[in-house]
Amino acid sequence: MNLFKILQKASFFIALLTPFLSKAQSNYKPGYVITSKGDTIKGFVDYREWDETPADVKFKQAVSDNTVKTFTPGDISGFGISDIESYRVYTGRISMDPVTPDKVRTEGKRDTSFRLATVFMKDLEKGTKLALYAYKDDVKERFFIGDAPGFEPKELVFRITGAMTENTFQKQLSALALEHNKLNDNLIVYIGRSEYKESDILQIVSKINGLSDADYKAKYGSKFKLNLFVGAGLNATATRPFGAYKAAGGINYNSYLPFFSFGADFFANQKTRRLAFRMELMASANQYKSSTIYTGSPYVPVRYSYTQLWGAIVPQVIYNFYSTENLRIYGGAGLALTWYRYSNATYDLNYASTQVKNAPINNPNFLYKAATPIMLKAGAVFGGHWGVFINYATPAKVSRDDYLLVKTNPLLAGLNYYF
Repeated sequence: MNLFKILQKASFFIALLTPFLSKAQSNYKPGYVITSKGDTIKGFVDYREWDETPADVKFKQAVSDNTVKTFTPGDISGFGISDIESYRVYTGRISMDPVTPDKVRTEGKRDTSFRLATVFMKDLEKGTKLALYAYKDDVKERFFIGDAPGFEPKELVFRITGAMTENTFQKQLSALALEHNKLNDNLIVYIGRSEYKESDILQIVSKINGLSDADYKAKYGSKFKLNLFVGAGLNATATRPFGAYKAAGGINYNSYLPFFSFGADFFANQKTRRLAFRMELMASANQYKSSTIYTGSPYVPVRYSYTQLWGAIVPQVIYNFYSTENLRIYGGAGLALTWYRYSNATYDLNYASTQVKNAPINNPNFLYKAATPIMLKAGAVFGGHWGVFINYATPAKVSRDDYLLVKTNPLLAGLNYYF
């Protein structure tokens, strides 16, 4: 079995294995749960990219445990993922009036509906004076404020009625700032311009808690981080004839040449590092060498060959299906924006004792200069720095002439180093 087929089988095996890994492995991080009696139990929490506040949480005391406990807000008083985020339990009223334009009542009647519930709430800020919490479900996101010393949550009210917007939360925050002797001209202006969103409310609460601008930036500033990497490996490209050229005796050819890459990952959630957007630059080459006798009349010898140099910009989406501290297994896909240059391009044949040399290739438009194949990939990262990968690119045409049609099908395998 040749190397190309071995790599191809390996890529198919990883593709088949990935869904099973996705189901089998969660994303357990060091964390804790707080019992209803106030005791803290350390262990590992299944940390997800929750779009809504979780209704329950999975927990085990050792990462190798097969036994997983599921806790709801009725079972515990809170939980946390160490150095990432934490949640407390709240029992009380939760507003249910929608705030999205397509669901807001248009007849002008105020919607003051609510429900009584016991839920988890995410801790956003807890200082000496105030605590800020968030709760989000399929209706909307809400923010709650807690005043010292008990920090019991009370909802910050924001309501849309017809064409009117009620920014009651601004009055609530102003009253709390005044109570704690923090209401000055600058804060009055900031509260008046604030919107009902995490960044605005968090900054107001932090100012009331006495957090300086420098401390706020250090604690809550942008966590944007690019994960840079370089890669190198083997480009095993299968070039296959099609159509009339294949029928006339065109042959398959496999080339094995090095390839190099450089790229960066940006994680949608830097804490979970599950979903990433990757931009990668690649460069490599492949060859085609065919020397045959036409299978039909006039049964003359023909030689068709070239070396194709290529570079590509590949935007991709990457998902880590299996994620632990020391091992991540991922899959992904992207569009390879590829440009080609050719050297040693030859098309020769002998017909009636006359040699025809490079007749079609002399046409500057004969060979494609660019293509956009889809690139599929799978790989693993070990210990945070070293990784292995296999990339599969869908076939791309080389020649515009259907009679001399061949397609390249690259399969790349190698190592990445993550900085």
